Amino acid sequence: MNRRILIAIAIALMTIIVVAPIASNETDAISQNDYSIVIAGYYDSDHKQDVNIDMGNGETIESSLYIYNKFDKDLDVQFITRSSVDEVQFSSVPGTTMVKAKGMTRLTFSIAVDMTCNSMDNANLKMEITLTELPDNVSTVEVINFNVRVISDFDSEGAYNKFFGIIDNNLPEPFNTSVTPFIVTIIAYVLLSYLVCILIVPRLADYFDHMTEKDDKKKFERILTSLVTVSIGIVMTNPGLVILGADATTLDLAFRLTMTFVVVTASFAIWKIYIYIAENLLYEYEKDDDSVLDTSLLPVFGAVGKIIISVLAVGSLMYIYGFNLQGVLVSAGLITLGITMGARSVLAQFFSGISLLLTKRFRRGDRVKISGDKFIVKKVKLMYTEFTNEEKNQVITIPNDRVESSAIYNFDADPNAED
Repeated sequence: MNRRILIAIAIALMTIIVVAPIASNETDAISQNDYSIVIAGYYDSDHKQDVNIDMGNGETIESSLYIYNKFDKDLDVQFITRSSVDEVQFSSVPGTTMVKAKGMTRLTFSIAVDMTCNSMDNANLKMEITLTELPDNVSTVEVINFNVRVISDFDSEGAYNKFFGIIDNNLPEPFNTSVTPFIVTIIAYVLLSYLVCILIVPRLADYFDHMTEKDDKKKFERILTSLVTVSIGIVMTNPGLVILGADATTLDLAFRLTMTFVVVTASFAIWKIYIYIAENLLYEYEKDDDSVLDTSLLPVFGAVGKIIISVLAVGSLMYIYGFNLQGVLVSAGLITLGITMGARSVLAQFFSGISLLLTKRFRRGDRVKISGDKFIVKKVKLMYTEFTNEEKNQVITIPNDRVESSAIYNFDADPNAED
């Protein structure tokens, strides 16, 4: 009898030893009340809703994910991400992290859409978050669904085989193909180009012509007409390809190439017009003996114009090809540095001229001694100063950087001075 009681007691003890940890684990298992996951502006694990996002080509959305540990033990967190399409992906997802007991961790992630992605109504992405209680290794999984609607800039759907991408082509055979609206669209752009050339270009040319001394209206008309014709001809490429039903990759490539040509052509035309106007304006000022402006300033205007136009052109091209602002600023700095280094002697003369005019070390008609030689000041310009000898039978031109760095004695500024 005693033997049977001892066996029963032993079995009961073994049962308690085996079952107790299981019961303990079940009691300490992670529940919904032990944590909270929040994606700022999109998701809250207490409500468990899908995340709906609208995105465009090449767009990246970055967001913050917060994990609140309400448990009295640490949590190990791991992420697994999946996407139903290759064109929309999680571009960066945090790795394993640790959330301290009664603590909070902030992580960042982003979703990126490919530049040549077509429109999609519902690209599904999943983020699986595994939370493991330490040190007992009890886990739970939180699944967040992201529904991304892509609105593509290169989508030909809805514009294919339509006049101007709007009016359906309902013509009978053989005109019912997309070639017909494509040709009509080209003709329309040609007519638009013609109207711009006869209505707007002459007025612009007349405006530029009034800024110059010579009668160069025809020259301005030729430059502007060429610019308008080439630009409109290139820009119409993309709508034409949309009407023909080209895919997003082809449209993206065509857009980049055509915009590159437009930027380069426009920059060249603007430079030619700018330098021509600058030259004529400086020529007008040069006729006035009291003016400090003259054609010697053309290199300065040219350097400034090159810097501005080059920076704008390179910035536009980098934007077209998807470079960030930091790259644009670095390129702009390098261009500015290169042009400045190439024109440093010209800029030195320019700033020396400004210094001479502001300090008024001499005026027209003053008798001066510069590095031991006597001169009479004839004309002070921004880039150089003209002197005559005492007999006034020679004109000596000295760059302002040399004048400004020399020892100058002004006899007329000192009433007691003797020659």
